[in-house]
Amino acid sequence: MGLAQRQDVFVETVNAAQVQDWLDGGEVLLVDVRETKEYEVEHIAGALLLPLSSFDPEFFPAIDGKHVVIHCAVGKRSEAAAKMLLNEGHVGILHMEGGLKDWKAAGLPTEVQILPPEAVEAPKPVFLCPTPGEVLRSEFLEPLGIDQAKLALRLNVSPQIVRKLVEGALAVDVELSMRLARYFCTAADFWVHVQTEHDLERARHAIGEKIRAEVRPRTC
Repeated sequence: MGLAQRQDVFVETVNAAQVQDWLDGGEVLLVDVRETKEYEVEHIAGALLLPLSSFDPEFFPAIDGKHVVIHCAVGKRSEAAAKMLLNEGHVGILHMEGGLKDWKAAGLPTEVQILPPEAVEAPKPVFLCPTPGEVLRSEFLEPLGIDQAKLALRLNVSPQIVRKLVEGALAVDVELSMRLARYFCTAADFWVHVQTEHDLERARHAIGEKIRAEVRPRTC
């Protein structure tokens, strides 16, 4: 690894071979910041598409337990995106040196679209912020061996509420967050924070571009 400097922020780089090793081991979140049309033509299998033109570091979630590597075509845009994330307070962000160009030069595989342009559907947005129900199921109920009926009883709520929450059909409000926090010994705002992150990410994909076009930041 090396250090690439962009203005006042140092962005740590990683080479294509190391990224491939991490991909093989499931140890990396690889983010492609090229544009949709570039991704449709050719991309690295497993890379998530977050185009730089709509990249918003404020809503990029914290990723625990995995390396976070940004890549583009030759490394310029990925360095810029990594710098944005570092300026936002994220840590451990890497960018892949040489981008897709060096990846292919190293003989590493890519996925190529051969369909005509009119037949190619734009990739669906990749959502990184889970619902509170997903967090509840995967990080609390399943590891602790608690079923939904038992949880409903302990929370003093109806089983339907727990079922809808786990299915993602019910948003967490302040009262439910406090009940979950009391039972699982989490911070009182933990569950509403998960809900907010989830909602913000969906809103960014749905109306983020519209808001950027309609609202100009205030300048001093």
